[in-house]
Amino acid sequence: MKVFRYLWAAVCCCLSAVLLLGLLTGNQADAAAADPADINVGQVFSQQVEDQFSGVLESVLPIRRTYRLSDSTLVAPKANPANFGQVTCPEEMMPVIARAEELLEGQSTFFTADTPAREGHAIRYYLDDTLFTVTWKQPVDECVYTFAEVKIAHASQFRRFFSRGRYGSEVFFTPTELSRSVNAVLASAGDFHGYREIGIVVNNGQVFRGKGHFLDTCFIDDEGDLLFSMAGELTSIEDAQKYVDEHNIRFSLSFGPLIIRDGSCCVPEEYNSGEIHENYVRSALCQLGPLHYLVVTANTEPPFHILPTVSEFATRLWEMGIETAYCLDGGQTAAIALDHQLVNPVSYGAEREISDILYFATALPEESWEAAG
Repeated sequence: MKVFRYLWAAVCCCLSAVLLLGLLTGNQADAAAADPADINVGQVFSQQVEDQFSGVLESVLPIRRTYRLSDSTLVAPKANPANFGQVTCPEEMMPVIARAEELLEGQSTFFTADTPAREGHAIRYYLDDTLFTVTWKQPVDECVYTFAEVKIAHASQFRRFFSRGRYGSEVFFTPTELSRSVNAVLASAGDFHGYREIGIVVNNGQVFRGKGHFLDTCFIDDEGDLLFSMAGELTSIEDAQKYVDEHNIRFSLSFGPLIIRDGSCCVPEEYNSGEIHENYVRSALCQLGPLHYLVVTANTEPPFHILPTVSEFATRLWEMGIETAYCLDGGQTAAIALDHQLVNPVSYGAEREISDILYFATALPEESWEAAG
């Protein structure tokens, strides 16, 4: 015990010195990358304290360092190109998943050696200490489902980005262009809020639009969990902001409907968006566990040519064991990109220019690449 007390005293002294140095020098890169009006000083200070504390403890105690990203910084760290890879069959992914064991924190992966991945199509992945993702295609009925499973170390790695970095931009870009602009590891088209005037729009805890009359809303809180309000529950900016403040919401997605909740299908009979009864390209965001997600699209790709209704889409996901699923904008908007390259076959063979993406980013700074190598 005496040894531990002496060690802890040394940690505290080192921490005090490092924090003082950190606060004096500041974080110049973060401040330069963000609009000064968007910088949350308290958040930046908190992040500096956490990062410095983790670094000191890592140097003297056998614990894993915690990295986090600031929501005030628009551009995430670049992903290490050496950490991307691909295999040709599910069995070849098992050693990669084994290397992700610490990051998975006891959770099982949705992807297994028995996953019926489409033959002849690469299974692609990325793995570092803070992010694991694997993407694959899978025939379902007469359709091709594209899956992207993601596990992250910290909720701040699950992010949303508006075109040109601000709400209300009238200039749109393709999902892969938006992905590249923020260094996303994996990106998906979001809700394309710039195309419509209804729905709730939240980013960095601020409500920009509070018209929740007709659409279910998916909220992402500061723990990375998906929370939901149903159409008609929050119908003003004031109501939405109260909900955001009470539940520590970081951002939202507003398209829907919510199709699986608490392990049960909950597709509504009628809905105001997405042509739910038509055979259409579908997209969904699912949560598998803490900081563990699945993005899914349903597309045509020869010889598979029959698209699902929302009810059929929900049923297939539920049969696979998914307990939480929320529809994103489908059709030509539906897109998944790994390393800024499309994974799914988008409609009409070309990406649509859109207003926003959701994405997952590494939290490792570039200076860690050399150390890892």
